[in-house]
Parts: sequence; structure tokens; C-alpha cells
Amino acid sequence: MKLLIVDDEVITTRVLEERIDRKYLDLDEIYTAYNVDMAKEILKKEKVEIILCDIEMPRGNGLELLEWVREQQEETEFLFLTSHEKFEYAFGAVKYGAASYLLKPIDIAEINRAIFTVVEKIRRKKKISDIEEYWNQGKKKMIQNFWRSVLRNVLSSKKEDIQEEIIRMGLAFQTDDKYILILLHLRKEVLSDRETPEDLSWFILSNILAELLTSSLQVENVASWEDGGEIYVTVVSDKDCESLKESIAELKDVLRRYYENPFYVGYVSGQCEIFRLGEIRSEILAYDRAHVYDGGEIFFFSELNKQDGKVEKLLDQKLILQCLEKGERVKLLEYLQKTMSLARKKNHSLTNMQYLQMELLRIVGIFLNKYEMDLEFLYSDTVYMDIQKKALTSEFDMVRWNTYVINKVFDSVENRKKGMGLVDVMVDYIRNHYEENLTRNTLAELVHFSPEYVGKMFKREMGVSINDYLNTLRVSKAKNMIASTNYKIVDIALMVGFENMSYFSSVFKKYEGISPAEYKKLLEHKK
Repeated sequence: MKLLIVDDEVITTRVLEERIDRKYLDLDEIYTAYNVDMAKEILKKEKVEIILCDIEMPRGNGLELLEWVREQQEETEFLFLTSHEKFEYAFGAVKYGAASYLLKPIDIAEINRAIFTVVEKIRRKKKISDIEEYWNQGKKKMIQNFWRSVLRNVLSSKKEDIQEEIIRMGLAFQTDDKYILILLHLRKEVLSDRETPEDLSWFILSNILAELLTSSLQVENVASWEDGGEIYVTVVSDKDCESLKESIAELKDVLRRYYENPFYVGYVSGQCEIFRLGEIRSEILAYDRAHVYDGGEIFFFSELNKQDGKVEKLLDQKLILQCLEKGERVKLLEYLQKTMSLARKKNHSLTNMQYLQMELLRIVGIFLNKYEMDLEFLYSDTVYMDIQKKALTSEFDMVRWNTYVINKVFDSVENRKKGMGLVDVMVDYIRNHYEENLTRNTLAELVHFSPEYVGKMFKREMGVSINDYLNTLRVSKAKNMIASTNYKIVDIALMVGFENMSYFSSVFKKYEGISPAEYKKLLEHKK
């Protein structure tokens, strides 16, 4: 604890500073001031728990200092020293809550006892405050767990069962009390900002939501959870519909001041009893999963059209095929972006977005068929599969999917049209690197396609697998070396790319019908 001595008598101040028992009273610091102005400057900088102050001083008296401290909403304890036992001094000290009123001349033992009494009072108040805080935190946690259980249908949705749980937990609720549920589909970046720890991000967000959407900063009414990789936040609001509309308008402005684009969409239920909240949350969540929103709008759920009409033949097949044939990449991407955006405005149904995707892939398949190609190069592309998973999350991700598909199609067809196609590139590479440890994966990395697609393309063009082609080439090179050099057969095997003699012999015999040693003897016999 910290003590401030305020007295215009310098000697008195120094005696007190030296003789007050710091260790007995558990005082960390003792400050001194010789007038009210000096005391105020110290109090502005330091957190002081106890002030030992003379009442009568030339430049402002102790009662004025006490009154100023109370105006600052500080609970600092005051002990007064005075040479005169005047009624107005005693009355002022009591009025502003001074702890004690001591008469000079100084009795240091009495002052130590008075300060000790104040120290014990501060400790008791802190202990009570800690207990209250612990109780309040425990109660808030209990309320938060109750709301979680209600919303996730852990508790029975029967009115009497929920009332029984309320009584068991000692909560001040009634099952007939009406609340409004707000559900936000949050963007992950809001809680996973690299510069802010996740716990702090959630603390900030939950306090903003509680301050604006509940009547008295009820953070325990705010909860978050992850579902299928998506983050949702719920707020159980005790506000009425009209005041909540104003709060939601303010919420949008506040969140956008803190975050660039905090959530995909939000929903607000009508007022309902506690036992219906779980059912309402399930309905909203089911609707959100079946629709694609990303504009950060907050809708009143009862006003949404729950009937989804089908979007059919929205894509112009003739235009798309013309753009693909003419290589009009930019024109096609602009058309697709505009069409997808139009479809989203007409209907946010996830099913219809999936339908548009399938329709585009069908048209692309017609185009690829002219070049004896199919969509295998997409489905075996890991980057594409990652983009595909997120494509229906937002309009941005849908545009990203369109862009990747169209670019991939154009690039693949261009490679096909070139004099040196993918297989020509691979054959050329094998011929120049046959002695190295070549695999299908090596060639896949070379041409930037999946190993499965590379293997399929190679066999279709060459009539044999990559492994058969490579082994045939190696055996041919080995035969030339056996015929034209004096190298040992084991050395030749290593030089043409085989890792061991046993495998070399079995491959050689597979293609030539005899072993390498027998082939060498046959050549020597002919000579």
C-alpha cells in the first residue's frame, strides 16, 4: 500500500515519514507534500490508498483536499491531523467519509494504531470485493452455460424442464420471459488477426455485442462456436424490437470501424420465450447453410423469403463456347462474374449456386471434347480442390473459382495446341535425364499437373506407361554400352539409372528375353 503525508510543517512531515512503521503497516511507499496543490499532483500520478493530512494549511485546507479526492471518485482513506478540535472540521471530515480525526501534538504510537486500523479496513473491503467479483464471475459463467444449453438443445425444449433447470441453477429467469436471438455468421479473420491474440479479439468483439445488443452489458449472453469450419456468434437480447433495430444499425457502424468486413451475414429473430430459442437457432442455422450471403447485411429472419425458386438456363452456352473458341479470356470472366452476381441477387440459394457451377463445367466439357480432353486435369488438381471447397462461401470465392477454372482450361488447351505438347516435353526430359532417379511425380512437377493425369496422358499418347518407356530406353542405352565399352555390367546398370544389379537383370530379361550377362556373351560369340 501507499501513504501520502500532507502537512505544511516540514519538520512534522519528516518526523512522520521516518517514524511511521512501514514494515508493521505493510507500506510500500510513503510520499510527502507540503500543501494541497503538491498533494494533488502526486495523486494524479500515483495510486495512493491512505492520506494522513493536516486540516489547517495556508494554501488550501485538508477538507478541500478530501472533497477534491471524492470528486475524482477515489475511495482513498483519510486520516486528519489538527491542532484545534473545531466542530466544523469534525463535521466536514465525517461528511466526506474520513476514517479518523487525530489531535496534535503527534503521538506516533496512536498514529501507527490509527493507520493500522485503516489498513485492516482496506484489506477487509478488498477481500469482500474479491469474493463479490468471484461470485459475480461464477454467476455469469453459470448464465452463459445456461444459454449455451438452451440454444444447442442440450436441455429439453419443454417449458417445465427448462423452468426446473432455472430453479436448480438459482437464476432470475422465467420461461415466459421473452428474448430476441441474434445470430452472426462471422469471418474467421475477425478472431484470427495475427497482430491480436485470439482471446483478446473475442473479448473485444463480445463486449461490443453485449454493449449494443443487451440492456446492461450482459457478456454472458454472447457465445461463439465453430461448425463445419464456419464461425457463428449468438446474442440473446433482452431488448425490445424497436430499440434493437436502432442498436443493430449502430452495430454495423461500430464493427466496420474496428474490422474491414467482419461477418458474412446476420439474422435477428422475433421475440420468443426461452424454451423456443433452441428451435429458432436451428431454423436460422439451417437457412444459413442453404444460402450464400457475404455482404455483411443483418436480416430480420421473419421477413426473409424461405421459398427458393430455381435459376435455370441463366448461362448463355453459345456465348461461353464462342469465348472459349476465340480465346476471349477477359470477356468470358467478366460475363461470368456479372451473371453470378445477378444470380446471387435474384436468389441466394446454395443449391442454385451449385447448379450454376455444374452448368458451367458442362459447357466447358463440351468445348474440351473437341480437343479429346476432359475435366480430369481439374479434379486431380489439389489447388482447384481447395478453391472448390470454398467457392460457395462468398461472391469473392465464387469469382475466384470461375477465374481458376477458365484460366486452367485456356492454359491446358493452349498446351495441347502447341507443337510440343505435354507428352513431348516429358519424353524430351526422359531422354536427357534417363540416368537419374525419375518417377511419375518428377514429371508431374515438371509440367505442373497431377501424377495421375500425367500418367494417363502419357499412356494415351505413347501407348505405354512412363515406367515402361523409361525402362525400355535404359535397356537400349545399356545394350549400346555393353556392345561398345569394357565397363562391368554392374557399372553399366548404375550408369543408365538402375539402383541395383538384381532389378537391372530382371528388367533387361523382360524386354530382351535374356540376361545382360547372356547378352554380352552372345555379342562376344558373334565377334
